[in-house]
Amino acid sequence: MDGESRRKQIIDIIRKCDTPVSGTALAKRLDVSRQVIVTDIALIRANGVDITSTNRGYVINSESKCKRIIKSHHTDDEILDELFTIVDNGGCAENIIINHRFYNRLEAPLNVSSRRAAKEFMEAIKSGKSKSLSSATSGYHYHVISADSEDTLDLIEDEL
Repeated sequence: MDGESRRKQIIDIIRKCDTPVSGTALAKRLDVSRQVIVTDIALIRANGVDITSTNRGYVINSESKCKRIIKSHHTDDEILDELFTIVDNGGCAENIIINHRFYNRLEAPLNVSSRRAAKEFMEAIKSGKSKSLSSATSGYHYHVISADSEDTLDLIEDEL
């Protein structure tokens, strides 16, 4: 099993359990070391899942949104389709990230969670007031996408 699949399983196990789940229990269930679980928890947190460590194990704040960084590549003419795909499937395009040759990593907030917000964003681009950040990297970019579940993020990623 690869790391991404294991992290999805960790999230599912913790979410489905009514009590805190210990790192040792996760390690035994997934047949890895406890240190691997600790590393996976750190990566899960870095992707926006609100996991709390208690003295009895890990718990997930039920109010938290799942987040994932998704790589994308397209022309400016396809931006609206991308944003519609995200919001129509229950996601929010929180930001855009590019890795520019000279400026390194550049990140800008989007917070597009509806078709209306997507259309307003595109109107600003088409009006000439702004250019898309991804145009600086020939259309290559990343988005931080948030949604209510990992399944929703999987659906969005598959459709993109």
